[in-house]
Amino acid sequence: MKKTLVLLFVLILTTSFMAPALAADESLIGGDLVVGVNGTPYALNGWHSNDLNSALLADMLYPALLKFDENAKKAPFVVESYESNEDATVWIAKIVPGISWHDGEPFTAEDLAFTANYCATHDVNFGTDYYSMVDEAVALDEVTVQYNLKESYVNFMHNCGYWVDVMPKHLFEGVEDFSTFDPPTIGFGPYVLEDFATGEYYTFRRVPNHPLGNDGLGGYAETITYRIFADANALTLALLSGEIDCTASALPVSAQEQLDAQPDKFGMVKVQSLGYGYFGFSYANKLLADKAVRTAIAHTVDREALINIGIQGGGVVMDTPISPVYTDLVEGAAKFPAFDIEAAKQILEEAGYTDVDGDGIRENADGEKLSFELTCRNTTANVDAITNIFKANCAEAGIDITINMVDPPTYTDVVTQNKTFDINYIEWGVIDDADCNLDIIYLSSATLNFMQYKNDAMDAILEAVKFEIDYDKRVEMMMEFQELFVDELPTVNVLVRLNCYGFAKDKWEGFEGTPGLYGVVDSKDIVKVHLKK
Repeated sequence: MKKTLVLLFVLILTTSFMAPALAADESLIGGDLVVGVNGTPYALNGWHSNDLNSALLADMLYPALLKFDENAKKAPFVVESYESNEDATVWIAKIVPGISWHDGEPFTAEDLAFTANYCATHDVNFGTDYYSMVDEAVALDEVTVQYNLKESYVNFMHNCGYWVDVMPKHLFEGVEDFSTFDPPTIGFGPYVLEDFATGEYYTFRRVPNHPLGNDGLGGYAETITYRIFADANALTLALLSGEIDCTASALPVSAQEQLDAQPDKFGMVKVQSLGYGYFGFSYANKLLADKAVRTAIAHTVDREALINIGIQGGGVVMDTPISPVYTDLVEGAAKFPAFDIEAAKQILEEAGYTDVDGDGIRENADGEKLSFELTCRNTTANVDAITNIFKANCAEAGIDITINMVDPPTYTDVVTQNKTFDINYIEWGVIDDADCNLDIIYLSSATLNFMQYKNDAMDAILEAVKFEIDYDKRVEMMMEFQELFVDELPTVNVLVRLNCYGFAKDKWEGFEGTPGLYGVVDSKDIVKVHLKK
């Protein structure tokens, strides 16, 4: 049923990224920028995958409706403005005019409405989770879309406008089974995909006079090529040797020190991560489904060692379910079990896990040993040190850990798609709007609940907080959620990084970085990069 448009609108956001800091300069167009990335992307869109490298490339083709600004606040980008009625059940957004899909078809409000309606009625990975509250979306004209929601949702545009790529209606209409659909790589961003070899490189060419780049001039670099590297060491060597011009993947502290040694040649941009690193437990494993085991493992986590040794001081401790970046939500919040090996041993002993045969590994009454595989991506900076600290501390408590280091596509298959893992370590790129958005990863039915746990009390809070208009009440609700979380322990969250990206300052200028997923290669920023004058 359609809702009529309410005349009184609130939460009007008009600040955008459309006006560049400096006037557009046609003489800056040219050059072939080469960007280095750790690991092969799983896909070239965000509908089939949620891995970071896929998102990096997808952002060139399907930039988000909203982008983070320098203060980690979301502001309009592909949309010029958006607004809602007082109870946040009706939202209206206006897109930047003059954008086209890369096959020449106009990019219109019909595409935004189609995306919302399609995701609300089909299984589209986490896109379905975000748009599930949409009753109907309609295009009011070429540039204006209206979303009618089933209930109030205070951060509707913040969430859907950032996380779900807009679908081309003219190419997707009529597709019923999205899981078997191989979408054509037709985007609408300031750069068009020109050529690629999976696992090697992806070359994009500028779209002249694109409305989203340099006041309608388009991006400056003629081409941008993303080259794939196996790990942070290979990426760093490529930058030092001149093989690449900048890094899309964050650099470890050891690499930063190498760039610091050549200040005339290299520059760095540092941005606070809005994500965090965590160890997750699969409840499909009978032993890990035992809360005593999860609690014991939580006591073996030495966050100070992970920060000071593991990532060489390049971050801060996270000992609450919500990141310390969100100060309102963590002051006085419940904390994870403290590092205490003896407490871990005692918990396991009392739960009946003992080392019967003297091999150093505890087992239950049925003889099943506390032996687990820890799956992680080999491209995560400092992952060897992080996982080995975890492994050594678990061993002290009588828990055996085998480290399964895999490339990003394999990680996606094992953990996010098939969920055939025991314990995983990964670092979220962005977990935003933590006062009302954590249902996307922690709701029992969420696509991103890789742990496969179920907690009705946590679900009730996560469902209700989305519709609570009062911010202070949302904070109270999330405090209660965190109490439940540290009791349930589906994950143990451990650290927040300060992300650093390197670039060749003797060749290129204009690099900027804002908090979020993409560092210096966010589509709103990469368009400003140009050859040094």
